[in-house]
Amino acid sequence: MAFKVTISQRAQKYMKSLDKNDARMIKDHINELRHDPYTPRPQCDIIREKGKRPPLYRMRIGRHRAEYFIEGDTVFISKMFPRSGDSDYR
Repeated sequence: MAFKVTISQRAQKYMKSLDKNDARMIKDHINELRHDPYTPRPQCDIIREKGKRPPLYRMRIGRHRAEYFIEGDTVFISKMFPRSGDSDYR
């Protein structure tokens, strides 16, 4: 089953602020969501958020994160943001 992907204005604005390589990488990952937005796999590192209603999912995309929820056969990407904790300390 193929899913439709809808991106919020807030997420689109974030994507426009990125350089071309990061934006292309995010688009490739979003296209992977069309096949199966539930299951983690290579190219789609997906985590289900606990305690959220409706169930929210977070996808890791390099240094960026996309938060989305699923309604029927549509994936709604509600927001995108940079990874927190960008520290050089190891």
